[in-house]
Amino acid sequence: MIDFDLFYRLLAALGIGLIIGMQREHGFDKLERHPAGVRTFTLVSLGGFLCGFLSHLFNGVAPFITGLVAIGGLLASTHIAYGFSKKDSPSVAGITTSVTLIVVYLLGGICFFNKLLESCIIMVIILWILAAKNQLHDFAQKISHEDIFAAVKLAVISALVLPFLPNKALGPSGLEVINPHTIWLFVVFISAIGFVGYVLIKVVGPGRGIWLTGLLGGLASSTALTLNLAGKSKENESFSTEFTLGIILSWAIMYLRLYIICIVLSPSLLKPLAIPLLCPMIPILFYGVYLKIKSNKHQSGCNNFSNPFKLLPAIKFGLIFTCVLFIANGARIYFGSDALLVCSFLGGGAEMDAVVFSVVDMVLHSGLGYRELILSILLASLANTLVKGFLVYFLGAKTMVKPIFIGVFAISLTTIGLIGFYF
Repeated sequence: MIDFDLFYRLLAALGIGLIIGMQREHGFDKLERHPAGVRTFTLVSLGGFLCGFLSHLFNGVAPFITGLVAIGGLLASTHIAYGFSKKDSPSVAGITTSVTLIVVYLLGGICFFNKLLESCIIMVIILWILAAKNQLHDFAQKISHEDIFAAVKLAVISALVLPFLPNKALGPSGLEVINPHTIWLFVVFISAIGFVGYVLIKVVGPGRGIWLTGLLGGLASSTALTLNLAGKSKENESFSTEFTLGIILSWAIMYLRLYIICIVLSPSLLKPLAIPLLCPMIPILFYGVYLKIKSNKHQSGCNNFSNPFKLLPAIKFGLIFTCVLFIANGARIYFGSDALLVCSFLGGGAEMDAVVFSVVDMVLHSGLGYRELILSILLASLANTLVKGFLVYFLGAKTMVKPIFIGVFAISLTTIGLIGFYF
């Protein structure tokens, strides 16, 4: 009898080889050539499937490994042969097609073992990588040595430090709230968010306007972007409206970023924090639309938005987070919830993310109620907004003072209204 399940897996392997092969047929430059086309890719995927089948029959991996070595040897000999071709002939295509051929062989084998969904997902990723050749090369050119080093540092604090930290609560009796593993995990989390936001700025490019840089900069660090654009405004006062718009939008995105962070840390906060964290965005976004309409059509770029990930600030965040967590818990236990709110307001002026992480951690592990959580975040955001407003006042161009304080007033009024509602 026909094993239809095996037949479907075979069709999946053939389809993957066929689709990727067709992309490769049309993916070469005019001056490139490669012996592997749509038929070769389809046959190699079929070969991977058959070698997987043989490995299953013989209860060993030798047939599959043998096929993989044979494909690699064939590709190596092909590249060597094309290396001795005439200088005026079209150059052989890059190593990408050969590597793709090996991956297709592996996908054919995966299909035999009935991992069809995984194979299709990998196929889509491969197709995107192959199709986005120019975009990926452009992105690689935009990344500097400093950016690569920052990524290495992020990997170091993620992979090398985190596994060795004790995953248990430490502290004085009754205040065992300091978990080194959790604290460092939060440090990695916030650093990764800032780094991803910075990479997005690099990909999109600052040339599309300061307002777009503000949107993406809010994902990285609204305070860092406020300092950056406020400093630039003194050199380009004619673009003060655009700089104000970028700063205002970064403040709005900060609320969205904090809301997403809280949901990731605890999905149960989806509804309780929706109004407190999303409502302050509404007036500032309307004000941003007004500034966008008012701004000039010619927009300048923010060309030296520096990489927000630095190892020292990451450690500083961890220390601030630890202090805020310890003091806030102690204040709540010994002096009641009112002292916690005062600590949140003072902490928000220095580091908004540290306060949010601290109070969310208290909800998860110390039994803090939603009301205290909401009031703490609102008070911290109010202090953070006031501090950034004063930063613009002291560091920015004088023409920015009035429009930026309209934004500060809009956010503060909305936040104070919400504080009164939840109090």
